[in-house]
Amino acid sequence: MNTKFVAATVLAIASLSSASVFAQSHQYGEAALVIAPVASTSNVTHAQVQAAYLQARQSGAVARSEEAAFSFAPAATPLMSRAEVRAQAYTSAKAMQSNGNSVL
Repeated sequence: MNTKFVAATVLAIASLSSASVFAQSHQYGEAALVIAPVASTSNVTHAQVQAAYLQARQSGAVARSEEAAFSFAPAATPLMSRAEVRAQAYTSAKAMQSNGNSVL
């Protein structure tokens, strides 16, 4: 029993001390990747930047990501009404049952 206690104590101390060897900082995950902003001054006002951006966007000079390209797409008009879709599903289920197939 004494040897088991000693072995467990040695393993516990070894695991605790080895964890600190590999730690580079106290921050983990995305917190370790944060870059501190650098204060800077500009000769251009916020309104001027917005105007330049809007002009570039309208001329097509600003690239749009794939996500943004789809976010502004208008909704497609449905080809069938809800009642037509339900009727088609009901007809398909009936046809499957008559063929001996399970609906579920």
